[in-house]
Amino acid sequence: MTASEPTQGEKLEKIAFQFCKIATVAFLCGRFTLPIASTLAAGLYLAAHIQGKRDTRCILRYPLLIGAFWGVVATIAWAITINPSVLRFIGIGN
Repeated sequence: MTASEPTQGEKLEKIAFQFCKIATVAFLCGRFTLPIASTLAAGLYLAAHIQGKRDTRCILRYPLLIGAFWGVVATIAWAITINPSVLRFIGIGN
């Protein structure tokens, strides 16, 4: 019995899962890694979905859903990183 060669989508999903873990830790612990890691996670999960990967080990299960989630997190993280006064606009911070 031989193991089948992973598809391109499966290879991309494995990389995306690693960035999902990084983004989760950064989401909990903060600072500048969150915008980068969440952007990479979103992009790689989207690429995995496009390449045919339809499920994943991540808790959200579906690459497109995970990509959308991390895309929203990335958008918010970049906005806060580029312009911290955004937090004052929503009533957080000084």
